[in-house]
Amino acid sequence: MASRTAWFLAVALVSAAPVSAASPPCDQPPAQKPEPGARGVDNRVPDSRGGPDSRGGKDNRDSKEGKDPHRVPWWIAADTRADLGISDKQSKDIDDIFQATLPSLRAAKEELDKLDDAVASLIKEGTADITVVTRQVGQAEQARANLTTKRTVMLYRMHRLLTPEQRTKLDAMLARREAERRKNDPNGRR
Repeated sequence: MASRTAWFLAVALVSAAPVSAASPPCDQPPAQKPEPGARGVDNRVPDSRGGPDSRGGKDNRDSKEGKDPHRVPWWIAADTRADLGISDKQSKDIDDIFQATLPSLRAAKEELDKLDDAVASLIKEGTADITVVTRQVGQAEQARANLTTKRTVMLYRMHRLLTPEQRTKLDAMLARREAERRKNDPNGRR
């Protein structure tokens, strides 16, 4: 049950609520892009609206700086806050956790990207000794585990700020969003 709740919370960051139902769709690349060796886990760093940062760490909070004006984190979006009963203090505290963790997540993601690129290069060249490839893959997987740990602990800290009733509502909301997303994805990808 705790694992299910953690996954729902992770999906919440990926599925930040739109500001309004009438907002035009975002012209961003798809949120999910499988990483080599990810085994179905989204290890990309969430951007400031709560979605994965698929464009090199850019913050997408508002349009003044060329950022996406259509999406905000679920803990800030007025409609989601009202649905879940999130107070101003809860919203601020959750955002504080997110903002405090984000630089560390981005740094860990940059490190992982470098190591993944090095592994891909070794494999493409096809001339490296097996022990060198094994060592490089081990370093990349350790970096991936480090990123996943940081992200999961951040989600857990955010989750602890919600009441049991809010967590139940959030789980239901995320399940609905996930079902809708899967329904709308013609390829059935995660």
